[in-house]
Amino acid sequence: MEKQENILDRLGISFHRTLSFKLLVIGMLIIILLIPKVMIQGLISERQINSRQVVNEVMSKWSNEQVISGPVLFVPFKKRIYNEEDKKYNEITRYATFLPKKLSINGELQPKQLTRSIYNVDVYETELIINGSFEDIDLAKSDIEIADIIWDDAQLQLSISDLRGINKGLELKWNNKDYTFSPGKNSSSIGHSGVSVPLKNMVSEDLNGDFKIDLQLKGSQSLMFTPLGENTTVHLQSTWNDPGFTGNYLPADRNVDEKGFQADWNVLHFNRNYPQQWISSNIAENQNDIENSKFGVEMVSLADHYQKNMRSAKYAILIIIITFVVFFMFEVISEQRIHPFQYIMVGSAISIFYLLLLSISEHLGFNMAYSIATLAVILLVFFYTRSFMPKLKNQLLTSLGLVVCYLFIFILLQLESFALLTGSIGLFVLLAALMYATRKINWYKN
Repeated sequence: MEKQENILDRLGISFHRTLSFKLLVIGMLIIILLIPKVMIQGLISERQINSRQVVNEVMSKWSNEQVISGPVLFVPFKKRIYNEEDKKYNEITRYATFLPKKLSINGELQPKQLTRSIYNVDVYETELIINGSFEDIDLAKSDIEIADIIWDDAQLQLSISDLRGINKGLELKWNNKDYTFSPGKNSSSIGHSGVSVPLKNMVSEDLNGDFKIDLQLKGSQSLMFTPLGENTTVHLQSTWNDPGFTGNYLPADRNVDEKGFQADWNVLHFNRNYPQQWISSNIAENQNDIENSKFGVEMVSLADHYQKNMRSAKYAILIIIITFVVFFMFEVISEQRIHPFQYIMVGSAISIFYLLLLSISEHLGFNMAYSIATLAVILLVFFYTRSFMPKLKNQLLTSLGLVVCYLFIFILLQLESFALLTGSIGLFVLLAALMYATRKINWYKN
């Protein structure tokens, strides 16, 4: 093929026709193509933020994450303290908190999906049966006189982090008698919101008793508990098959499969940093320790389509480099030149892939979007290469290289623990193959 001369050729300058110059141009084109890559990553982040705002708005109207603490017995009482300076007794208020001896919670978490525009929000409904007992509570040993108790403020309290999630009226069965919870509770160590039953309606002198509470609740994102019993057991089951066990304690026994999960926790009072009962002048005593001891389950997805889009976009530069290397090798072997503009067009097609992937995945899911975007870009590149690669074999090899690249990236996106290992081995094999294919090329030949 006859070379077309330009002004540099007429001046006797031939460096622009050397392989070194072409490699320099290709490197510059790759750097230029980083600009749309960064812009697309910014767009993915923006769409992800919009999605989170919608999800948070839906959750706030449905009910936020739920943390269940209790029940506990909260007993304020008067205490007379002798003041040496005034030579008289002063009356102060002290607060006694008694935790249950046994606490057992059994529940079934039923996931639901709410839709807002193109976004799906995972929430849940659950029915919890809370039972147990208060034992070994002796007011005399605690130096509390019955007459000193402020019965109007004494309560059996159950803390629920978001009261909007309560689906029906709450009933308490105490020593086989029925009582009704009232909304709200006095400030105490077990949370800022909840329900309560006045102790004056339940007991006179003996605070020991068995209890049972049937709690129907809705929430989102997570369901957590605090181990307030001397022995706390929790059993949860659900059809949600991607649970995230979180908090200060992991389940002693769990079973997760495609049908859902079952999990059992067993926490002793030795495993936490607060006692079974305490008396203090500070209402919030032990509050931080109680909050830090919570445990439970999260409704999580291993990676949503925005996370996968972002991870996929990070590999864009790798696919561009591999494609350009294939084109450059075609130039070296066939001695047929490819114009930098044609490199730019192919690189732009690869960049458009990630925009297609993002927009389609918001409607059809990531896997389907990946297949559609891959097919569209490969066909586009295949038909475009026909304009400057005369042989069908070369066109097919170029398209096959793209197919292998996108398939390799897709496999990496599906892996969690072994993504780095698989990617490293894949790149090593690719480099080894490239070194083998170019071992006999005379790179000093123009």
